[in-house]
Amino acid sequence: MRKTPLFTGDGASAGEGWDARFGDFLVALFFEEGLAESTMTTLQAQLQDFTRWLLEAHGTTWDLATVDQLRGYFLQVQDSLSVASLRSKQWALMRLYSWARQEGHAEIDAEKAFIPTRAPSRPTANTLALHQVLRLLEQPDTGTPDGIRDRAILELLYSTGLRSAELLGLDQHQVSQGACVRVMGKGLKERLVILGEHALHWIAQYKDMRKFLLQSGGHLLSSTERLFVSSNKYPDYRYHQLRRMVWRYAQKSGLQLTPHTLRHTFATHMYQGKAPLKTIQLLMGHEHLETTTIYVSRHNMDDKALHRRHHPRELDYRRFVRWANH
Repeated sequence: MRKTPLFTGDGASAGEGWDARFGDFLVALFFEEGLAESTMTTLQAQLQDFTRWLLEAHGTTWDLATVDQLRGYFLQVQDSLSVASLRSKQWALMRLYSWARQEGHAEIDAEKAFIPTRAPSRPTANTLALHQVLRLLEQPDTGTPDGIRDRAILELLYSTGLRSAELLGLDQHQVSQGACVRVMGKGLKERLVILGEHALHWIAQYKDMRKFLLQSGGHLLSSTERLFVSSNKYPDYRYHQLRRMVWRYAQKSGLQLTPHTLRHTFATHMYQGKAPLKTIQLLMGHEHLETTTIYVSRHNMDDKALHRRHHPRELDYRRFVRWANH
């Protein structure tokens, strides 16, 4: 049984813009939608932001607001919000006014005040086919310390879908013999990524060469704890070096790509390998599943074969049976 969330019921303790009826609305929404309490807290703040704006801009309360006033609010906040945040605000107020109409607290239809939200732009990086990835991975000269480092980096990017900053921020101790690495992503959010066998192999080869790279650059072994190092002026391997390295090998492979292309490719190949989107979302470190779908390409997927295999009314369908011990 789910615990009922506690919402403050009086304006003094909830803050300016709070209406005691919001508590009833949020509790009803909590049980109807099954939302997390953190989401409910966000919704509470959104309601208060809106009602404070109404009081300051029009001197009125939310239950007396008009469609034009509601649209004015959306128009004012849209430039300072992401598409996802604006959609969230519009959804929250749509649900509030839908509930309010049912309860007799307000009359307006919030959907009439909605403003169009632009679709998130699709990332510009290409997605590579498997044979293109393999050709790229074969480019570094693994007879040299630099080449082994480059191969390890490319394998790691493709194996994990790490962002460039996440890869360059790895310390030695984070990548041991284990198959998982804990990384700090955007917004200081920590997550686990899984290393493939090829990535583990080349990282092990690189670790034996790491000290030679530092020494050839005149650096002490203790000069940095970063996993990836350089033989240049600075001991830490830097973004401009990473981007230039990927571009150089891409040119040799007849490709045009950036480090971010390998992140796209990781997500797409996992999806084409039938990994659930929620799993890919966790591995990519995306807060919203919608972001993950932008990164995933269905290029080269046989949709007809997919439908035949997974739709219950098709000939190739085989029902999944979950065996349980009784």
